Amino acid sequence: MQNEKIYKHRLKLTKNKELCFISHLDWQNLVLKVFRRCELNLVLSQGFNKMPKVSYSPALPIFLESDCELVNFQTYEPLSSNFIEEFEKYSPNGLRVVELKEIDENTQEPKSLENFIQWAGYIAICDFEKNHVYNIEKIRYIIEKCLSSDEILITKKTKKGIEKTINYRNSLKTFEIKDDGVLSFVLKAGQNEQIPSLRADEFLKTIFGESNIFKIKRVKFFDTDLRVI
Repeated sequence: MQNEKIYKHRLKLTKNKELCFISHLDWQNLVLKVFRRCELNLVLSQGFNKMPKVSYSPALPIFLESDCELVNFQTYEPLSSNFIEEFEKYSPNGLRVVELKEIDENTQEPKSLENFIQWAGYIAICDFEKNHVYNIEKIRYIIEKCLSSDEILITKKTKKGIEKTINYRNSLKTFEIKDDGVLSFVLKAGQNEQIPSLRADEFLKTIFGESNIFKIKRVKFFDTDLRVI
């Protein structure tokens, strides 16, 4: 099959409702299971342990929802005209197809979505009726203070158990509150040695002292030039 034509595809999927409670590994296995049920002739890697050539967007933390999870995959045959219908038929509640895109073989982009994706856009909704600490004006003040600061310091433990404090200010691209009280922000994602990736829940916890007062959803991915993927 090495000489056969290979078709490259990109799915944009939702990961909502009960799916926000599953891990990234479970998410990967779920997508592969749906592919198998659709009886796709997936391209496999070389070597002894052959695996489907499937690439996923950066891991979404548990308890967060998403409208933009990306999956790159390759097949030896074109997808059927009713592929989206078949895919959604075998998908659980909360998993739906937002977009299916064919990737031209001449398109120049990294093989891995982890390397292609550089920024991620989020929204966060605060329930003001249940939360008596923050109101819109106080949140707006905190956002302005954050944007004017040169530091967003977060302490983490390394694999060796050593605590290390990192300045994530360059990992925040935009941060604002909309008229309807919804927070909107863009954080560093993917792999980059110069700017560290920053999780949305860790960012909000650092800025507001807690993140569980917000319902967080990932809504967009961007490349290095901030073009929507």
